[in-house]
Amino acid sequence: MYTKFLASIILGSTFFMRVMGHMNMMSPPPMRHRDNPHTQTVDEIYEFPLKTDGSDYPCKGHINALGTPEGQPVATWAAGSAQTFSLEGSGTHYGGSCQVSLSYDKGETFKVIKSWPGSCPNRENGSDQTFNFNIPKEAPSGEEVIFAWTWNNREREFFQNCAVVTITGGGAGISGLPDVLVSNIGNGCLSPLTTAELKYPDPGTAVELGDGEYPLVLPTGNC
Repeated sequence: MYTKFLASIILGSTFFMRVMGHMNMMSPPPMRHRDNPHTQTVDEIYEFPLKTDGSDYPCKGHINALGTPEGQPVATWAAGSAQTFSLEGSGTHYGGSCQVSLSYDKGETFKVIKSWPGSCPNRENGSDQTFNFNIPKEAPSGEEVIFAWTWNNREREFFQNCAVVTITGGGAGISGLPDVLVSNIGNGCLSPLTTAELKYPDPGTAVELGDGEYPLVLPTGNC
């Protein structure tokens, strides 16, 4: 009887954690997401933050899917085009700051194409949040480009989901764009805790400010 009772508690707790969840990118579908048509093994905790020791950076360790059937592109975007991405989940942690970026070197570097300092994800809304951005006209063409969404929340957690896309009609390059801000994964960079939202030291030229409910504060440490 006790064993069954304990098992039911564990199962219920697991279900509760799954229901509460966090937020994750839903579209374009990340590698090993349940909606990715190329997924062979679903990552059941892709909505969780990256590990604090950085061992699953970049892309929650899914970068090894590149070059395999699971790493095939899920979208084709033209350089200079307007695009959207969407988030799902219930745990917005009442905001934070987000960026989207592109990587052409299998996750070695990510170049920011838009930043949302504050109120990202949207505070009051849970699932099915949609955000607008543009692919830079200078973005080179490529068949295995990584599109990444990153989230620095007010609990000093760092999230990253990555989808593989194809870029067409590309330009000369985006090396001049800022690098994505990576924090809270043992790299010596810490985002604000609880009372503020992250102010990106270099957010790039495409910036959408939040609602101003919390002050924006720069990260500390080696960022």
